[in-house]
Amino acid sequence: MPLVIRKRCLALLAILLATLACQEEHSLLPEGVPVDVPPGFPPLPVPEDNPLTPERIELGRHLFYDPEALSPNGTIACASCHRQERAFSDALMLSIGIHGRKHWRSTLPLANVAYAPHLLWDGSFASIEQDVLATLAAPTALGWPDTATFADRLRQLPHYREAFRRAFNAEPSAALAAKAIASFVRTILSASSPYDRFQRGDTTALTPQQRHGLQLFFRVGCAECHRPPLFTDYQFHCNGLLAHYWEPGRSAVTGRPADFARFRTPSLRNVGLTAPYLHDGSLGTLREVLQRYNSGGYPIAAKDPRIRPLRLSNEDLAALEAFLHSLTDSSLLHNPRYSRP
Repeated sequence: MPLVIRKRCLALLAILLATLACQEEHSLLPEGVPVDVPPGFPPLPVPEDNPLTPERIELGRHLFYDPEALSPNGTIACASCHRQERAFSDALMLSIGIHGRKHWRSTLPLANVAYAPHLLWDGSFASIEQDVLATLAAPTALGWPDTATFADRLRQLPHYREAFRRAFNAEPSAALAAKAIASFVRTILSASSPYDRFQRGDTTALTPQQRHGLQLFFRVGCAECHRPPLFTDYQFHCNGLLAHYWEPGRSAVTGRPADFARFRTPSLRNVGLTAPYLHDGSLGTLREVLQRYNSGGYPIAAKDPRIRPLRLSNEDLAALEAFLHSLTDSSLLHNPRYSRP
């Protein structure tokens, strides 16, 4: 066996062993908190200064869906860009904020985002709380002029004053609202797809074509960056799927030229529902993405050296696409825990 292939096989074997090793791990959450960490998932990361409580989760759920509370003109909320029926993404090439202002990036889905050590495509924020506070102020998002004005809005709504007292024993503020929304978002977990049923012993959960796609997924190296069970490594890579990168990506955060055009690996869970794809939403279908990978991408200097021509047949590409659709968790789309109050 050639050395390169042997190394790749050993790396994938390590991934599988790590996945099996955590099959029985669950996070230790306070009693009464409505969160079920899926089998095979790591313990749920929860910051010490924002422990999960039923009151904070429920307050966050109300805020997440409430445009009257979250935007100055009462038109948009978190749920405007993170729609449950789209696996908490949207169907847009670029996200749209208040007054119809377009962002320069597409919306990342929220399922399992509790595990992300860095948020956004470039890893700008280290916590969901930071991300929420930035979203409140961003002119291409919720567009508040300052946090004091936002807090005044919340205090004018009597039901929120009472809800903040129950959740935090305090008056509403932007920082506490961010904690509440972050608490709700941390509970949005997805691990009930046909792939998961197959992993748990239901051999009928995947079609023969999807099983072939699963084998290809490991054989051609997809799993090196899209590692089960979360199907991401949460690292930053340049995949070279675009001929030109006008946005600096990770280097805008680190200042390192070597990070130019590197973006966070998105999770592939529910990827069949989160089109269009890439940070700029420029690829409209999964087949387009797979064809770009199959060709090896464009010859740009920043490209990850693991991106190379795969030389897969159309039959193989169809199998890979079918496998990716097996990562769709239909129960996520209707789970009342995550729905509009």
